[in-house]
Amino acid sequence: MFILYNLIYIFLLPLLILRDLITIDKNKLKTILQKLGYSNTKQDKASIWLHGVSLGEIKILSTLARRLDHEGHNVLITSTTNTGRAELEKNFSDSNIEFLPFPYDLDFVHKKIINNYGVKKIVLFESEFWPNLLSSSSDAKIISLNTSISDRSFSRYKSMKFFTTYIFSKIDLFLAQSKETINRLNILGASNTKLLGNMKINPENYSTDEKKKQKYAKILATDVLNIVLGSSHNGEEEFVIDALEGLNINLILAPRHPERINKVLQIAESKGYKPIKVSDVENYGQIKEIDGKTITVFDEVGDLINLYSVVDLAIVAGSIIFDKGHNFMEPIFANTLCITGSKLNNYKQLKKDLCDTNQIETFETKNQLRALVDKYKDSVMRNEKLFAQQKALEDLSGSYELIIDSLNDV
Repeated sequence: MFILYNLIYIFLLPLLILRDLITIDKNKLKTILQKLGYSNTKQDKASIWLHGVSLGEIKILSTLARRLDHEGHNVLITSTTNTGRAELEKNFSDSNIEFLPFPYDLDFVHKKIINNYGVKKIVLFESEFWPNLLSSSSDAKIISLNTSISDRSFSRYKSMKFFTTYIFSKIDLFLAQSKETINRLNILGASNTKLLGNMKINPENYSTDEKKKQKYAKILATDVLNIVLGSSHNGEEEFVIDALEGLNINLILAPRHPERINKVLQIAESKGYKPIKVSDVENYGQIKEIDGKTITVFDEVGDLINLYSVVDLAIVAGSIIFDKGHNFMEPIFANTLCITGSKLNNYKQLKKDLCDTNQIETFETKNQLRALVDKYKDSVMRNEKLFAQQKALEDLSGSYELIIDSLNDV
């Protein structure tokens, strides 16, 4: 199986390089050379190698990296994606913490990085089980952080259990998200497991900017419910506008992709509203002066958490028409009550833990959404529900202290 994997990977490598030439957003040649093991510096001191994929994962690993750096460890972080690498460049360009693109899964490349950086421990986020990395790191301890195994992955792993057992035997410790994950790991032959909780819902990963909060608070109504539709996709703005038509609320639309701003302005206008962009507003008085119904469109990229922190209710989209879902924990950590659509394919475990238990309420129809908004016009009910949501997240949250203690023990 291992020989077959390598044959297939080497055969596909030219296509992977071609894909990267197309998709890498800057420093294409340098990044590809780094992924092939070139242009890496040498370290005299032992390092801990942290690896994640998405922007969210890299934000978590960045917090962990700073803590490890503070304790005197050398740290290397790698990411697969453009957004992840951009976050690393932003965070650590003037830091002792090293960062690289994650290399191709080639034995000689991994060994070169491990040798050059003196890697003694490797931390892989969630389900980053790269066969050649695991097999080429015999001198380093491997920790799987925030381990999760989806239903689909579990079925796939069971179908090739011999290979899976071999790969998992290379991992010294699994810090798992949930008891369900631990049960699945045990079935697949892993015994070195510890319950961590979910690091994606640790409050340290969420911070707000006081100046921006004050800025956005000035554009909110003082006499009605302020609601933001966050991270919306095509079709979701119309759904929410229609559902909440006639309610005495102040609605702010925050599309997921900034290139849709003009489209969302057109949608609001087609529904009989007079849309105005947040960047064009200094205070709510300007909005009140507009003759007729208004809708505000949030066009300031990267600041949604600051807007969440000053409204009364957040409707997290990407789960109404679009079916993946988006981070419905973010408003709660920003101290605002949250509801979300029911289509949460990217958040299946959290849906079970938080939505199916009704801590975070979901809706499928316009009538259901309208009823929820109507219910939470009551500030007492909002505050009680928000407190329950925050307690539920606290119970599921992972701990940086547990991670660092576990790294020191391995």
